[in-house]
Amino acid sequence: MSMSTDTSLTSESPTRTSPPANDAPVGDDATKEVRLRLSARRAMTPPPLISVPDWADRYRKLAKEAGSTSGNWRTSTVEVARGPMLAPTEPGVHTVTVMCATQLMKTALLENIFGYFAHLDPAPMLLVQPKEDAAEAFSKERITPLIKATPALRKLVGTGKTRSAEETLLYKSFPGGFLALVGAGSPDNLARRPVRVTLFDEIDKYPVTREGDPITLGEERLATFGANWLSVRACSPTVEGESRIEASYEESDQRLPSVACPHCGHRQFLDFFRHVEWPKDGGHKWREAHIYCEACGTQWSEGNRLAALQTVRWHQTRKFYCCGSTHNPLAIYASAWSEGKPEPLAIAWDWWEGPRWAVYRARCPDCGKWGVDNDHAGFQASKLYSPWGRDKPPAIAKKWLDAKDEERKQAFWNTQMGRPYRPRLTKEVKPDVLMERREMWDAEVPDGVAVLTAGADVQGDRVEIEVVGWGRDEESWSIAYEVLEGDPDSPALWKRVDEYLLRRWRRADGREFAIRAACIDSGGHSTQQVYQFCKARIGRSIWAIKGESARGGQRSPVWPNKRPTRKTKASYRPVIIGVNAAKDKIAERLLKDAPGPGYMHFPHDRDAGYFAQLTAERLVLKVAGGQRYRVWQQIDGRANEALDCRVYAYAALASLMHIGLQLNRTADQVGAAITAAQPEKGQQAADQDEPEAGEDGGADDPPPRTRPDPEQNTSPPETARKKVRRRRVARSSWMNR
Repeated sequence: MSMSTDTSLTSESPTRTSPPANDAPVGDDATKEVRLRLSARRAMTPPPLISVPDWADRYRKLAKEAGSTSGNWRTSTVEVARGPMLAPTEPGVHTVTVMCATQLMKTALLENIFGYFAHLDPAPMLLVQPKEDAAEAFSKERITPLIKATPALRKLVGTGKTRSAEETLLYKSFPGGFLALVGAGSPDNLARRPVRVTLFDEIDKYPVTREGDPITLGEERLATFGANWLSVRACSPTVEGESRIEASYEESDQRLPSVACPHCGHRQFLDFFRHVEWPKDGGHKWREAHIYCEACGTQWSEGNRLAALQTVRWHQTRKFYCCGSTHNPLAIYASAWSEGKPEPLAIAWDWWEGPRWAVYRARCPDCGKWGVDNDHAGFQASKLYSPWGRDKPPAIAKKWLDAKDEERKQAFWNTQMGRPYRPRLTKEVKPDVLMERREMWDAEVPDGVAVLTAGADVQGDRVEIEVVGWGRDEESWSIAYEVLEGDPDSPALWKRVDEYLLRRWRRADGREFAIRAACIDSGGHSTQQVYQFCKARIGRSIWAIKGESARGGQRSPVWPNKRPTRKTKASYRPVIIGVNAAKDKIAERLLKDAPGPGYMHFPHDRDAGYFAQLTAERLVLKVAGGQRYRVWQQIDGRANEALDCRVYAYAALASLMHIGLQLNRTADQVGAAITAAQPEKGQQAADQDEPEAGEDGGADDPPPRTRPDPEQNTSPPETARKKVRRRRVARSSWMNR
């Protein structure tokens, strides 16, 4: 693309000025006058017709201190980033949302938008980071190197004298505008000045301010700019239903990238669970993971994948209503190509391209009109679109296989898939299902137990205690549940509690077990009596505890890791435990339906009331000040003492591990039996059903797939095509949403 631009705006041509006349200003005054003239001239000059990626390819230089390479910028290196970079100059677009995998495009997008506007279309800009120190780090590590390495910016963005170094770091001025960097936690900074461009980075980490949502506050500053304002939001997602970037993407036109198969030319939207396979005979051979075309069935080499990435194009995929029915562009396209219709892309989308934009616009298959507005352009992409060596399909497959617990699964979905995670613990377990799992044991302590702990809940007329046995990898057995009735303000009841906690419990081989630690709730009834009881028995690791006041759904460690201070040592205080984190873990483990790590065993004589109490709380989503968060809420009409006791018994185990207990080693020392881990019942069903995003749908062990002959016609008959698409590999339902 070649075009004429003002030479004063290019990095190749220096600004020319005439020699000063006898009465012309000299020195600093002359410099100020030149800058004022340049600013006025630039303000009256319309921006040249050039896109953000074209600007970066033409002017940007890479700073070695800001990355692993230096030299000229090339958008084609990460071709999938071209679409989001074209959005700011696409007619009609005012809001851009980028929800994608980590280390893919977000930071470069913000940098290039800043460079484009500072150089060619100067405007006041606001860049918001979660905290002010993050804004300072972004300025030091990204913006400053960008300015220094790029001549076109270096001569425009000055480091003029300011009152403090902090103002220089967080405020970059240039003729016609500025870039202010602020932390999202400061409402005053967000509302200080009118701006035309807002750049919101890592928005899922933003705190709730006393004046509301930081994005809303920042975008209020755009009000004075009528038709040419721009708001950009970028972040990897977190938890489904709580993620700001997910909510923003859902409000957008929901663009997804497609690539053309190097063998048959068919365009497909790469999805790990639909397109990536590896041999499973004799174990998972993840190093042999490859992408397979959904149309011709051909295996892609890494070279094929990189070639396909150069063909990326973006499509609006949001469902829309037109001509009396709801239309899903992805479903329309899938139906068209699977039925062998000619030009299936043209049935679902129109290709819309100009000098500064390019996108597939969703069209109504009945009337042909565009069905989705583009004022809010949203982009989502996974690591399959990354050209970097560490993001090859085998590396992604290995991370999926390693994601065995909730934390790693969330990390996989967020960082690799670029999608929000739906925690398994949001599923509710029915009490009758747990009752069916009750077991007969040979003795009061089963063979797999290594350590006993207890949790006690104090009520107005009783103390309820659960004794829990813990085995390898925190597999647990509910040894006993006792209700000691009496007045908790009387010594008589606490004498009975003490006798119960001193009791010995026997295994079938005669080995005795004592309760190693216990936690007693002090946050409700008879607080002083609990303090006195626990303080006198601190040498037996009997702790007075209190649940955290977790504001905004905060998750703290189950057992605090802070060391006591001189002030806290001076007086007896209860231990503040992380009840939200403990309930998350218990709910996750209640979903396990086969013995093994984390599985919860119950005795045959436990009644229905116990299981009703154990499942008496559910996760609910709350919104306060624009912030979404999860909290545990008691179900109306249900008591929850059994759940509280299990939380406290788990906290007691955490207290022992905090001081050095190694549970698996202890299990070896006491001769605890190893329980046989069996395939989960839900795994078989998951192999046939599509998992929801963020759930373990059985993708670990899909059977071999029958593929068509790559030498066949690239438009296979319907029967052959169905064989290609019938796969027991877990398949994401993301694209059907």
